[in-house]
Amino acid sequence: MHRNEGGVPLKRAIKLIAVVGVLGIVAAACGGNNGGGGASPTTSGSTAADLSGGTLNMAQLSDVSAAFDPQKEYYAVSWEYFQCCLLRTLMSYKGIAGADGSVIYPDLATGNPTVSSDGLTWTWTIKPGIHYAPPLQNVEITSGDFVRAVEREACSKCNVNGYSFYYSIIKGFDDYANGKAKTISGLATPDDHTFQVTLTAPAGDLGYRFAMPATAPIPPWKNEPLGVATGHDADYGRFLVASGPYMWQGSENLDFSKPADQQTPAAGYIPGRSIVLVRNPSWDKSTDDLRDAYPDQIQTEIGGNNNDLYNKVQAGQIDYVVDGIVPPQLLKQYETNPDLQPLLHINPADGVRYISMNVAEPPFDDIHVRKAMNWVLDKAGMRQLRGGPSVGDIAGHDIINTLENNVLKDYNPYATPNDAGDVNKAKAEMKLSKYDTNGDGVCDASVCKNILSVTDNAAPYPDQAALIRQDLAPLGMTLDVKELQRTTMYTKCNDPVSQFALCLGPGWFKDYADAFTFMLPLFDSSSNYPSCCNYSLLGAPASQLSKWGYSVTSVPNVDSEIDNCAKQTGDARPQCAANFDKDLMENVVPWVPYLFDNNVDVISTNVINYSYDQFAGLASFEKMAVKH
Repeated sequence: MHRNEGGVPLKRAIKLIAVVGVLGIVAAACGGNNGGGGASPTTSGSTAADLSGGTLNMAQLSDVSAAFDPQKEYYAVSWEYFQCCLLRTLMSYKGIAGADGSVIYPDLATGNPTVSSDGLTWTWTIKPGIHYAPPLQNVEITSGDFVRAVEREACSKCNVNGYSFYYSIIKGFDDYANGKAKTISGLATPDDHTFQVTLTAPAGDLGYRFAMPATAPIPPWKNEPLGVATGHDADYGRFLVASGPYMWQGSENLDFSKPADQQTPAAGYIPGRSIVLVRNPSWDKSTDDLRDAYPDQIQTEIGGNNNDLYNKVQAGQIDYVVDGIVPPQLLKQYETNPDLQPLLHINPADGVRYISMNVAEPPFDDIHVRKAMNWVLDKAGMRQLRGGPSVGDIAGHDIINTLENNVLKDYNPYATPNDAGDVNKAKAEMKLSKYDTNGDGVCDASVCKNILSVTDNAAPYPDQAALIRQDLAPLGMTLDVKELQRTTMYTKCNDPVSQFALCLGPGWFKDYADAFTFMLPLFDSSSNYPSCCNYSLLGAPASQLSKWGYSVTSVPNVDSEIDNCAKQTGDARPQCAANFDKDLMENVVPWVPYLFDNNVDVISTNVINYSYDQFAGLASFEKMAVKH
């Protein structure tokens, strides 16, 4: 679900340019009402020494999705913890807002990779002398540790709900994953500080894929193929040995000499309750140009009520809510009070919020019903329930504009007056469906009653679900809505056996600055369960549909269009994405997109420096300096 959760409208252009195989980003960005993601106004004249120290106290409504397992976690919240704090990768990000925040830079690599003339072989040189956190502070990070990480990403037991599809392009990856080979033939380690990757086809975005947490090095242990991760298919995150500026509290007590089932996890992460990060004594700032690591400690309490947590931010009891939604009345207060405005940060989140329709579940196996859904939804009302125009722009299509060079900026095939929906146009579309037998624009089939739907149980999703119910009533459609904790909701959306017809609460945020990170995970058949996150089940073959218990035997498939766009370079790449997006909206219609999201943060007066991480779509935890 990474790419799930965030605030003024985004009006910038991103152009993808191939440079020695690594994508460069050229962009002009706008920030929030107080300068967006840079330092808070209160930090003027401060130095790094002034900013370092203290404890950043945070709260989080929901736990992460896969217990901090890097090969499984596909969630913006966990990716921020990884990128800012726990894990370093060959390439990574600066943790800042705007165009430069979406650009990758060498991290554990000494520089950009060298790429062969045919685009198939990529070679990184690894910085020498960098060690893991305790208890492995004497273990240097070497090239074999990256092989171990990629092999674990190919492990079917280790990558459930992960994003292994991004690495299938590595030669031999799929053979290894399917048990046909003992190694991944496309990975090579000529020496301890050289890591080489050979592909089956050129992929100009491979550098971005090796900035993802799944590729972070895994320490060796004896001769175990998966090193310290051996035996931790379900709980590796709790035994994670850090390479970044922070580590789990108690990490130094991990004992890998014991059998995996007898090892005691680090105390710094208690699932569903708390997260405590402390400084990693092995981290050396001189080797890391990307991270500031201002707080001495970062602690997060998990759980609670969204509105209560923001009351605690106002009272200074906590500094930041990681995955919350600023209550609309509080947002208005901060927007209109000059004394509070420095504590409000609004940044484009590079994401879309949408309603996903399961095209294998009647009545949404009928494209006319899906189009009627797009016509009838009150998108402006949905946005108002989230806080109004500050939370984002109304979405007229599926993929965010920046990844399509703004080609579709003014495109909306289901535009309605004031974005409030149009019942008459929705009824006209419903008349064309097989579920309206008397042609009155109202569904008269039983499948339109008590449609099984799932949404987030945190505000504003229950209110949004009520608005959707109201919008659908004139079409003869009623909903049976299950309100679930956020990560549970995403699990249900992704599980085809659950047969939810509508997923009302998802959002999707870029994995990196390329539209491919929307196309492949969300619409390709390879991203159907157990992978992630094709909730509409596009491309599912008849055999899978039958196995999952569906009576529908055929669904739309857009794999070939995605494959075509994957091959494009330069300006042709975002243009191909825009063409694909139009086809989705007009001829496939798996979603009702309603908001191009902004990230809205309110921080406490204890925070003296704030930075927005454009990569993760969240505040950059390690750059949030606090009074101490």
